Amino acid sequence: MTTPEVTCFGDGHYQRVIYGLGPYIADYEEQVLLACIVHNWCPKCVANREDLDGDALPHSRKYTEALIEEAPSGDLWEDFRIVAQLVPFTNDFPRADIYQMISPDILHQLIKGAFKDHLMTWVEKYLRQTHNKWRAQKIMDDIDCRIAAVASFSGLRQFPQGHGFKQWTGDDSKALMKVYLPAIKGHVPQDVIRAFRALLDFCYLVCRNIITEDSLLQTKGALSCFHRYYEIFRTTGVVLHFSLPRQHLLMHYVQNIRLFAAPNGLCSSITENKHIKAVKEPWRRLSRFNALGQILLTNQWLDKLSALRVDFTLWCSNFG
Repeated sequence: MTTPEVTCFGDGHYQRVIYGLGPYIADYEEQVLLACIVHNWCPKCVANREDLDGDALPHSRKYTEALIEEAPSGDLWEDFRIVAQLVPFTNDFPRADIYQMISPDILHQLIKGAFKDHLMTWVEKYLRQTHNKWRAQKIMDDIDCRIAAVASFSGLRQFPQGHGFKQWTGDDSKALMKVYLPAIKGHVPQDVIRAFRALLDFCYLVCRNIITEDSLLQTKGALSCFHRYYEIFRTTGVVLHFSLPRQHLLMHYVQNIRLFAAPNGLCSSITENKHIKAVKEPWRRLSRFNALGQILLTNQWLDKLSALRVDFTLWCSNFG
């Protein structure tokens, strides 16, 4: 990774190339482990845990190494929330900075984080806090009825049971995002509606396959509106603060997009889909005895069947 290699490019010309590590796809728990920091702190910047949305300098490998050299390990834990006993694996690679390489995670930060775990939970808490138990439950039932009444249309999913899932998936959350906003209209203050709209605008902007400078300006504007309107949850006493790591990481999206292009191709949903195909589906076919060996054997047979299907299709096209 320090010596140039001669490589043939798509245009037929040869160039000297020095390879390096690219963006790292991970959810928040793994990001904390990779950055060797304490949970509930940001892996991308040095913002204080008590005020994550305040202005802060970006985290860097040089900054962490300087702190480890100068400060005792106890102070690193108490003041900077750095685990001095751990070393990021990227330190063994040239020009690699794990704090910069951590990529956005649309699935866990936006869809399942800010939308489902935060805003939807806050809406329910607001209703139960503002109304008595019977009235709040009646409003929640009406919201479920509105969600269930969504007409059949291309691109929209129907939820006959409302939004009361026992087991949520990323696809459930994505589909519910499209119909949840009109379902709560009239039951919550206008600023709550505006906060949802701003978050949805932000989400759909960063999910584009092609992001321009105009898109980045719109993304900044949507995030600014979201931060302005979600204050309604604090003024009504629903939440005490907004120092939430997954929600705070939305502030780093514009810079990450400039570094790694559209985050749609760096989402952890890619690895989640592979996990379903390689682990969850074979697990359902097992006898639960020697599970790992059976999963590996099942995947081997599935790979062989896929290769056989390709060969058979090719043979049919040539001799059929």
